[in-house]
Amino acid sequence: MPRIKMKNPIIKLTLDNCRRLTGKNLLWEKTGSILDAFVDGIDKKQVIEQWGGYAKQLLEAVGWSAESTIYREFEGGVSLAISAPIDALYAACQLNEAAWDLTCAHFIPDIIMHNDVGGEGVIDVDIMIASIKQSIAQEENPELLHLIELAKKHKVPYLVDDDDVSLGYGKYSKTWLTDNLPEPKSIVWQEHRSLPVAMVTGTNGKSTSVRIMSQIIKAAGSCCGVTSTDFIRVGEDIIDYGDYSGPGGARMLLRHPDTEFAILEVARGGMLRRGLPVDNVDAALITNVAEDHLGQYGINTVEELAKVKAIVAKGLNSGTLVLNADDPYLVELAPSLMVEKCWFSLNENNTVLQQHRANKGATCFPRGDILIYSDSLQNETTLVDVNDIPMTLKGAAKHNIQNALGAIGLAKSLGIEDSAITRALVCFSSDVNDNPGRGNQFVVNDAKVIMDFAHNVHSMDAMVSTTEHMPAERKFLMLSYAGDRSDADIINMTISALKMKADILVIAEISDYLRGRLLGEVSEIIASTAESNGMLAENIIFSSDPVAGSKYIVERLQPNDLALLMVLSQRDEVVELLQTT
Repeated sequence: MPRIKMKNPIIKLTLDNCRRLTGKNLLWEKTGSILDAFVDGIDKKQVIEQWGGYAKQLLEAVGWSAESTIYREFEGGVSLAISAPIDALYAACQLNEAAWDLTCAHFIPDIIMHNDVGGEGVIDVDIMIASIKQSIAQEENPELLHLIELAKKHKVPYLVDDDDVSLGYGKYSKTWLTDNLPEPKSIVWQEHRSLPVAMVTGTNGKSTSVRIMSQIIKAAGSCCGVTSTDFIRVGEDIIDYGDYSGPGGARMLLRHPDTEFAILEVARGGMLRRGLPVDNVDAALITNVAEDHLGQYGINTVEELAKVKAIVAKGLNSGTLVLNADDPYLVELAPSLMVEKCWFSLNENNTVLQQHRANKGATCFPRGDILIYSDSLQNETTLVDVNDIPMTLKGAAKHNIQNALGAIGLAKSLGIEDSAITRALVCFSSDVNDNPGRGNQFVVNDAKVIMDFAHNVHSMDAMVSTTEHMPAERKFLMLSYAGDRSDADIINMTISALKMKADILVIAEISDYLRGRLLGEVSEIIASTAESNGMLAENIIFSSDPVAGSKYIVERLQPNDLALLMVLSQRDEVVELLQTT
């Protein structure tokens, strides 16, 4: 496709991102393409009207008259989605970009078009349409569409990607190449079935909640498969390490023959890029919503981020959405979510909980130190004492009490027996085996050490709150952040961490995560923030990496000291240091 160079200095129209939508998403439940664009110097309504008009003309011209468009305005720009068959999503992106090019040309006549071979010229709509038609012809797969229709008719779950299509989940799953599909008559539809599937999202606590659920399901006697930002695991076997919180990880897990129960961590990025990984799940959990990764894909406020997290509600057929009643953004958003809900809170007298119980809704809360689940008939089940859950540090780690409550609500929504929930929670620890990287606890030289990778203010606040309840002779703090965090994010997380009132601050460089910044740039922001908030320069130590920083602290630890290590990279090496010292 030709690309446009803008010359008009008054009106600025800038394409930000165009991508395929393969599942239910923020704008609607259709597959297709979405394009985000920045708009300046002109009313966005005018751009939307023109862009949508061109999109419909192109849809008609290529034979997609049954398809439709939808848009979303955001601060500084607009997104337009075009529905399209699942076997022609790349062509849908091409069509959306073409409609955008025509829109730019309409509002900015003095543009220069750059074609694929470097020449310049005007837009030729006939050539544009012919090119899109050619892309559709190359991509379309009528046999695949027919197979999907049959799967829907037989109520069999299916998964599709560029190369493969599968029917059923787990041991009931079978996969074929998309260009070598089976004869429909050869398929024994009753052999392909679903499995219990749940989704977990939120700003913080996703991975911890997924891992708790894995333990609960194991205690209930089933082989649980999980996806997360760290790995894919089936039972006790790690299938692969990496960020698998998107659709690719879900497909890999649900096609694994040993998966009997699936808990999918679904992150903001994956839902915005592609939509939900699967169409229908049995339950979902939203842990919380806090400021994180704003400014991407047209999501600029926490309120908008809450709507992104709530996409999981679209994946519920008749299941339950478990929500945090202590989160004001979820409380505000909840009335618009027309699904069955279960609320949890650290406070039994939370207004949302009380109203939900009065309306015969399920709730989960602590009464004293006891965690309780109340069903829709207000029958209460006493599950576990907070002091018996290792990850709560005898109640000091409030965020892990919330994680336990959310997991209880999700497990009960999935029909898991009470005894399995209790057994799992009293065994689940904040160590490198059960929950690597999340509040891991060590004892070094009779001093307490906590390792975490708090990546936003909300999670940093949670860790600092935990340390406030842990007395210490001296306190050590190590900080390191990825370079793709904004200056404001780095400053705010540092201010939060300083509430620990550490005696010594170690700043670790992480060269693998510079992400466009200069070496030492992030460290200088941390140091200047610490000094401006009262820390003496002589108590600020710079280290070359997290291992070196951790070693500096470990060598100085004495009995009754406390160290909080924020470790993003070299986590395994730091763990080895802490375990062998």
